[in-house]
Amino acid sequence: MDDFFNKNEDELDSIFDKLVKLRHEKAKVLNFDNFIPLGYLNMSRSDYGALEVSEYRKQIVKHIVPLVKKINQKRKEILGYEKMFVYDTLYFKEGNPKPKGGVKFQVDQAKKMYSELSKETEDFFNMMIDEELMDLDNRAGKSGGGFCTSFPSLERPYIFANFNGTDHDVTVLTHEAGHAFQCFQSRKQPVNRYLWPTYEACEIHSMSMEFLTWDWMHLFFKEDTEKFLFKHIAGSLAFLPYGALVDHFQHWVYENPNATPKERKAQWLKLENIYQPGKDYDDLDFLKNGGFWQKQSHIFEMPFYYIDYTLAQVCAFQFWIRMQEDKESAWKDYLELCKAGGSMSFLDLVKLAKIKSPFDPKVFEEVANNINDWLSKNSL
Repeated sequence: MDDFFNKNEDELDSIFDKLVKLRHEKAKVLNFDNFIPLGYLNMSRSDYGALEVSEYRKQIVKHIVPLVKKINQKRKEILGYEKMFVYDTLYFKEGNPKPKGGVKFQVDQAKKMYSELSKETEDFFNMMIDEELMDLDNRAGKSGGGFCTSFPSLERPYIFANFNGTDHDVTVLTHEAGHAFQCFQSRKQPVNRYLWPTYEACEIHSMSMEFLTWDWMHLFFKEDTEKFLFKHIAGSLAFLPYGALVDHFQHWVYENPNATPKERKAQWLKLENIYQPGKDYDDLDFLKNGGFWQKQSHIFEMPFYYIDYTLAQVCAFQFWIRMQEDKESAWKDYLELCKAGGSMSFLDLVKLAKIKSPFDPKVFEEVANNINDWLSKNSL
């Protein structure tokens, strides 16, 4: 990766520079001071703005960054490492947990899981199987990635993925099933545009489904279940500071549209030290010099689309907490959230789901404390 970006650094810098200046010019034509408010409108944000997001990022630095540091220390102890580099993706010496079978095995386990989770998920997943609404096999010539889409006139969702035998198969399956389940539940909304909510609300359904199904992960991972759960929650938590870093960087970029490529890389390093202190690139010079952001396509293609994932993740952690306290109540509120589709704004959907707004400072203390308690009780 370092070699590729080294070779293409000037071209990537030039492309991004043109994008930033063009977006800034568009915003000025529309009488905005810079692109930020226009970027928020492009993301269909109606009940929060840059000020709320700025305060939200501060809460991540205060409550989540120290906990991620603690988790990384635990990972080093498990692996027996003195130092951990950016390319160290293992969580366990013997390797990361893997599902105990291929596509058919995992679909069979998911069928059992969803039949036990609720009547709604049982009917939904049986439909997905019976009507062949999932393409999960990885095969030659197939497009990469994973996503959920829909056919509104048929009132059917569709899941596309590329299983590769890693634990990511299971998280992709439950994640995309969360999207598909929401889409199916909201299919009767009176306006087609209400089928899906805005981006940050969309991800609540998918990320929460990953946690709502935790009690069934033993079906997929058998004796490695605890390892999977640790990796899953550790990775989900570690994403919050990175997502906030990407967002903070983008705000700086569009506040300073005339900054040079060198200044942008310097700013990335400065922010990286706040959100991901101790990140070690070893001898990867391009990344060490502030180029890591160029691998994040969202920064080029969809400005300000990234904090959405973190907002949804904070909501999903709350469903994780509630599932441990009262599964029936948590599921009932999740179901109502799914049925609402995009008929409400993000914060109104959060209220409907009976969870706290991610912009409420108290929520971070609650999430951090619960995850810390879970980690203390589940020693590996």
